[in-house]
Amino acid sequence: MTLRDYTAVSGEQTIKTEVVVVGSGPGGAAISRVLAQAGKTVWILEEGPAQSNFRPNMAHTNRYHMQEGGAMVARGRKMMPIAAGRGVGGGSLVNSAICFRTPDHVLSGWTHVLGGDDRYRPQNLAPIFDDLEALLGVATTPESIAGENNKLIVRGVKAMGWPGGLVRRNTPSCVGCGICNYGCPSGGKASVDRNLIPMARKAGATIQADIKVDRIEVTNGRATGVSGEVRHPDTGEVVGRLNIEADLVVVSCGGIGTPRLLHHAGLASQLGPATGKGLHVHPGSAVLGRCDYPINMWKGATQGAWFEHPDMPGVLPHTMSVPPAALMMLVARAGLEAKASIKTLSGYSGCLVMVSDKGEGSVSATSDGQALIHYDLLPDDLQRIKEGMFVTAQVLLAGGAIELSAPVHGVGKHKTAESLAQALQPTTVTDFITYASHPMASCRMGVDPATSVIGPTGEAHGVKGLYLADSSIFPTSLGVNPQLTTMAMGTAIGRNLVG
Repeated sequence: MTLRDYTAVSGEQTIKTEVVVVGSGPGGAAISRVLAQAGKTVWILEEGPAQSNFRPNMAHTNRYHMQEGGAMVARGRKMMPIAAGRGVGGGSLVNSAICFRTPDHVLSGWTHVLGGDDRYRPQNLAPIFDDLEALLGVATTPESIAGENNKLIVRGVKAMGWPGGLVRRNTPSCVGCGICNYGCPSGGKASVDRNLIPMARKAGATIQADIKVDRIEVTNGRATGVSGEVRHPDTGEVVGRLNIEADLVVVSCGGIGTPRLLHHAGLASQLGPATGKGLHVHPGSAVLGRCDYPINMWKGATQGAWFEHPDMPGVLPHTMSVPPAALMMLVARAGLEAKASIKTLSGYSGCLVMVSDKGEGSVSATSDGQALIHYDLLPDDLQRIKEGMFVTAQVLLAGGAIELSAPVHGVGKHKTAESLAQALQPTTVTDFITYASHPMASCRMGVDPATSVIGPTGEAHGVKGLYLADSSIFPTSLGVNPQLTTMAMGTAIGRNLVG
């Protein structure tokens, strides 16, 4: 039996179940697994396709596996692209497979925010992390598939004496093809469609893909079900409508998708003023280092190395992996300069610089259900990005680069990290090419309904029987790639529900 057995809804149908989970990414998969294995009757609804629709082409990936066709942007002083995945497996289908545990200091801070509730303390989440890492095959990236791009960073970090090295990833059978962000062509990445979702299905869960949920039913202050249009996976044509009546409703659509749905379904007023507020995105930029020998940054494990500077908490540089065409746009202008750059592309190494942002944004929905995102990068966050770019430049040079550049208007090319830092200092946010792919904290967990949407159990303050389980519930910015934390929180909330 394949997932596609559950995509043939036509006309209007009504199903009754104990639990309906909207979203099948890391959070939805994790909580579905727990509830199904506990004997609950679970239906999982997913907006995207039933199976990974891989092509080594970003336009194809945007169409099938990115929310809103990969065209979501945060509006503010500068437009910032925001990436969020879709499909059975959600963001785990198209992420870089990085698996950081939540830093202990972040979890300890959450305990304070949650009024002393200690269920998410480091020692209490540690067994969940152990369980998930075993299921996902999380391990340090092997040198054999790391690629020269990652090895350069490892050399540089070692030379500088800073913490870092090859990163831990859920890629037990990775062959190092370097295109995780398109989807995995080899089956080497343990995205949740290969583990948590099949475990939920084996325990009896049912999946309906290609359904865009647009209503959450609430009766006498309690969530009683959801409803949505079932669409043809290729044409987008509406082929049916599915109504799910449920004892419990779980929304796991991600840092953008969850507040977008809650607003579009008309629940924001019932859930309180924090709905869609407090968005963090881990904004960042990049530094490129040109070498006089082949690097081929598009080969080897995607984002397989990282480091941190001991005096820069919340700044996390890690390698970038982009195909030649995208790299050309970063290192050269159009025309003859772009043509000339072709000869040097193989020599570039690159490193993203991401910060745990202090700035906050918001998410709501347009009348037709599209995400309406606002975010302004704080000057302090931009300064931390610049400082992170300086230490990243030092690592690139120590690893073997001979020339530095960055996707920042007017910065130019440099031989020293100090020269690059000097060129960066007068720049403003409008000079930067910025990017963010970790939306979170937009429907926060907390104890005060004025500043949070759900309580420590995962249940909404304003609507009984409505639970959230994804990156939107983080009380603060995380500071590390969020997929493992999202799974851990979904698992913990599910275990709380079944006792």
